[in-house]
Amino acid sequence: MLDKIKELLGDEADSLLSYKAKFPKEQLTLPGPDFVNRVLLQSDRSVNVLKNLSWLTNNGN
Repeated sequence: MLDKIKELLGDEADSLLSYKAKFPKEQLTLPGPDFVNRVLLQSDRSVNVLKNLSWLTNNGN
């Protein structure tokens, strides 16, 4: 599988697959049970949209 990915990426495969992020992990906003309240509640989305986003983030894989 990895060989197929490298083949698809071509000459840039090694640099793309070994990339290390250059920003602190503390700046990431990771999803969790309160993700909608922490991140999206301050937006201008309707209550129904927020409810559905909450449902999507709290259910699934």
